[in-house]
Amino acid sequence: MEALRQAGASVVGDALGRIGGVSGLKRYDCGHDCLVARALTVETRAGDNLAIQVALGRAQPGDVLIVAGGHCLERALVGDLSRSYAIQRGLAGFVVDGAIRDVTAFRGREPFVCLARGTSHRGPSREGPGRIGSPVVIDGQLICTGDIVVADEDGLVCFDASRLDNVLHLVAERLAAEASIRAEISTGKARQSWIEAAVAKWEELS
Repeated sequence: MEALRQAGASVVGDALGRIGGVSGLKRYDCGHDCLVARALTVETRAGDNLAIQVALGRAQPGDVLIVAGGHCLERALVGDLSRSYAIQRGLAGFVVDGAIRDVTAFRGREPFVCLARGTSHRGPSREGPGRIGSPVVIDGQLICTGDIVVADEDGLVCFDASRLDNVLHLVAERLAAEASIRAEISTGKARQSWIEAAVAKWEELS
């Protein structure tokens, strides 16, 4: 998990073939660490957080709540109370495809990550319905409970936990390739192999 955290969402996304993922979410906590955690998914009606509150009681330490809220920014789905309870329960964070409120509280010092589509001062309804633990789709990305989620300011990627060893291998390869390019850049030479490779492809396509 620490290797994924150090790599960050963009590098892990590269290792996953640059396919899928979620973009357009904003980060509202004050930390800079990358979120790496197990997903617990929640699908809820726009502006309603009944299922979210139930999920908070079922979540296990280390989980990240993935809330499919339908892009709705009219009403906030979580706020300071949900955050405080989640921290007390040992959750790693929230990812909300919808709005949050009490933004100042989310910038507290506790190591709790929050990414959301936006904010709203309006509170939610608590009428339901909703689903907990079922697969959800956010921005075309399928996310299942138990998936490993990697998220930071760049975006969010995820994969089935059974792929962890393979993904770690691919991430190590990607980091090694980037280290080689950085070493070449540090030489200060104008002619560099990775630029020349790009030029060669350009000429091939011309």
